[in-house]
Amino acid sequence: MKSQAISNIIQPTEDRLDTENILTITIPKRFGFRNNDIMDFDSVLELFDWNIKDTRVNIDFRKCRSADYQAISLIVIYSWHLESNGCNVKHIIKHNSNMHASAMWKKLGALDTFNVLNENKPQFVYKKYNHKPLFALRSNGNNEDFRNILNETVEYTNDFDISYIKTLRYILSELMYNTLEHGSIYSQNLQKNIPSLVQTNWYQKKEVMNFIIVDLGVGIKTHLEQAYSAIGSDEEAIKLAIQPEKSGTFNNSNAYAAKNNAGMGLFLSSNIIQKLQGDFYIISGNGQVHISPRDTTSKTLKNSWKGTIAFLSIKIGKNTKADLDSMLQELRSEAETERNIRGNKDKEQVFELDMSAYFGDYAEIKSEAINFRDKYLLPNIAEGKKIIINCKNIKSAPHSFLNALLATPIKNLGLDAYKKIRIINATSNIRETIDFIFDDNT
Repeated sequence: MKSQAISNIIQPTEDRLDTENILTITIPKRFGFRNNDIMDFDSVLELFDWNIKDTRVNIDFRKCRSADYQAISLIVIYSWHLESNGCNVKHIIKHNSNMHASAMWKKLGALDTFNVLNENKPQFVYKKYNHKPLFALRSNGNNEDFRNILNETVEYTNDFDISYIKTLRYILSELMYNTLEHGSIYSQNLQKNIPSLVQTNWYQKKEVMNFIIVDLGVGIKTHLEQAYSAIGSDEEAIKLAIQPEKSGTFNNSNAYAAKNNAGMGLFLSSNIIQKLQGDFYIISGNGQVHISPRDTTSKTLKNSWKGTIAFLSIKIGKNTKADLDSMLQELRSEAETERNIRGNKDKEQVFELDMSAYFGDYAEIKSEAINFRDKYLLPNIAEGKKIIINCKNIKSAPHSFLNALLATPIKNLGLDAYKKIRIINATSNIRETIDFIFDDNT
């Protein structure tokens, strides 16, 4: 009896010590990107601590009552990151539950998280009737994942207009090529590349399809810094990447010598999504860019993702049509014009500010104008370069914004400002405001 009593005393103590050696990450009650119809990535990204190493980690889903599949899918690739960091990860769910995050985890096939990573299973086994498949996209060179993802994703759209199916495949192909080129990361601990993830949702009643393509790669800023050294932030890097021929496969000589990737993927896909009246979010590091049907906006997030997230939401219905060939022809013509302008700029030592790319279609925040002026315009003017201000797509730019951006450069140049600073593609209202600023400072 005495030894039994001692055993009863010791056992809880051992259990407590065992628990104290485990780090528990609790998925919050609400875990989703959309908050009161507004996309809020920060509330999801604050969960992820990228510095956890060499410890036992429990990820507990049991308190999460409201979530979306895209956010839940991030837990899969984050678990791979933790394993790569030497952690032993366990997912705690309510196995008998048909509701909430535990059920969503099972429906995605995420019970196979580590089997897929270790390639014991080729893909996640999801429940097809839910139309919420999850895929690993491996950079192993055999293209099997790539083909399977495209075929499975468009399987639900077989009855739709063929032009729209063709366009959907094109968009997904470009985004998956992008993550294969720039998102692959090799894990020394695991002795393998960590795959990217692709997750899709089809909301039939709303006629909307959501996609998330996510990786743990070096991120857009680090990638672009191979060719552009003066990128100040992740936000700026993403805005640069969606311009034509900016984010190609870089090497030590010519960034586009091999022509494997001419830096057109994000430019083409983002513009096609916009023409289809879709929403496209790109998150890399702590930068976020949103391409909407109306405009392009950006922000710096409080939290960061180790790699890149591409999230898109597009309307899709049986009567929806899309002329992919015409869209591509128009966009490639636009890119060709940009290439010619860039060639002339290189010869003439010209610095161009694409207003829409840096400030969005509504250039209205004075502090952003001041920061750009001090970081880019004034140094380039000091080097003797000509300045081109491209106002294409700018719908609004108040006097206070434009004055903060241009008054000091014009005043420094004096009458030479009329030769050194060129304004193109401005609306009549914006042109009149800039003319007034020129007159007032020369």
